[in-house]
Amino acid sequence: MWGSLLVAFVLVLLAVGWRRVRPVASVVAGLAAGAVLLGGLTGPSEPAAPSAVLERTAALPSPSPAVQEKARPSPSPETVRSAAAQSRRAAPSRALAPLLFAGGGGDGDSWRDTRDREYRLGMVNTPEVGECFGAAATATRKELVAAGFRARVYSTDGYGRSVAVVTTAAGLNVNVHLARYGYANDRYLAEFRHEDPALARQLDVAFAAAKREGRGLWSACAAAAAPRPQGIVAASGCHPDYRTCVSVKGDGSGSGSANDLDCPEIGKVVYLRTAGTDPYRLDANGDGVGCESYA
Repeated sequence: MWGSLLVAFVLVLLAVGWRRVRPVASVVAGLAAGAVLLGGLTGPSEPAAPSAVLERTAALPSPSPAVQEKARPSPSPETVRSAAAQSRRAAPSRALAPLLFAGGGGDGDSWRDTRDREYRLGMVNTPEVGECFGAAATATRKELVAAGFRARVYSTDGYGRSVAVVTTAAGLNVNVHLARYGYANDRYLAEFRHEDPALARQLDVAFAAAKREGRGLWSACAAAAAPRPQGIVAASGCHPDYRTCVSVKGDGSGSGSANDLDCPEIGKVVYLRTAGTDPYRLDANGDGVGCESYA
């Protein structure tokens, strides 16, 4: 009803003019507003109380776990990688082995520490001090461990020595370094590679590079490793590696008592043909002269 009256009033305004009916219009407008307000207050429907709304909301069925899981967004690959990296950084690092110190003596591949425990470098063989390149190998090993060393012991040899992978205080692998630069040969690699396959694989690469490049003993000791001139030995009875005639004992290799001679058995000063090539290990200081006490 009130809507019809308002429409009629507007039409009257248009027909008569606003100035003449403005006072009346104000009254009518006020009455209309009051009627609308009154109708809103006394209308047939009232808004539901908050408690009723809550009751109706609680009655609605919840989505199933499967629907909830499907609705949950999956983490991006970048998020997964970031979480994994943070986990690795948070993981405690493996403790370093204690720093040890070498005692006096020893050679290129074995020595005692200051607690008198003896270590043997795994799967590398350096020449003895009196053999070709032995002095260089010993000096290099001593220089590498002078500031201390760490040992990862993985076996014990027939002499009771701790067979180990040795690293310097700065983390350099001594076994691999001596192999890579020709201070050691691969005499024991095949026989003992099963004891530490990871080390063996590193040494495979190091020895191959040293041989290919002719590093250290692979070139310096090539003559000593060559087959012995058996004809000359048979004709003279003297060992070909010495300028002084020294008898050949056994096969002349100096390996084992059946093939070795010592200075008391020779009884004289011995001169080597090549310094460092000394199968009987008569030249202790590597100057090319052996058994000097018999001079």
